[in-house]
Amino acid sequence: MTIASWPPEATVADAASRIAGGPARMGPRLRALLELCPPEDAVADIGSGHGRLALELKRQSPQRRVYATEINLGPSSELRRLLGSASGVEILEGEGLAPLAGLDFRGAVIAGLGGGSIAQMLERDAAIARSLKWLCLQPAQRVARLQSWLEEAGWIVREQRQVAERARLYQTFLVTPK
Repeated sequence: MTIASWPPEATVADAASRIAGGPARMGPRLRALLELCPPEDAVADIGSGHGRLALELKRQSPQRRVYATEINLGPSSELRRLLGSASGVEILEGEGLAPLAGLDFRGAVIAGLGGGSIAQMLERDAAIARSLKWLCLQPAQRVARLQSWLEEAGWIVREQRQVAERARLYQTFLVTPK
């Protein structure tokens, strides 16, 4: 979809209504990710799940390119159903950052995985990861493992926030390559 064909706000609302609660009902965990994402760059939501974050990123900056990825056909089909073609979010299928190879994007959000899994993904897809201006990361567990890997791999933590949701604390990081 080209930027010029971005749908009117009513269409975004239709897509949001298909996602339980819509963007206004984002919890603190997703809001923390949204707040840390630089607004000017094309962005990829890796393992987008229900697509709330990807949809809200697009809604807030309709001119920005937003990609949402899922690892295989089942989850990507559900994401397509939830977002709909009029959302303006481009849905890609594949593992980690690999589906984004060759695309024009400058940042990525990776959340909901363990810190070790995030580190493995970034190591496996190092060339793509290092080509980015920023990453917004929110491990579900093993935060120390991810922090250690980031330091060893030469990533710079630009901002870190802690947010509570459902009696659980989440660490959210905005990082850049050295």
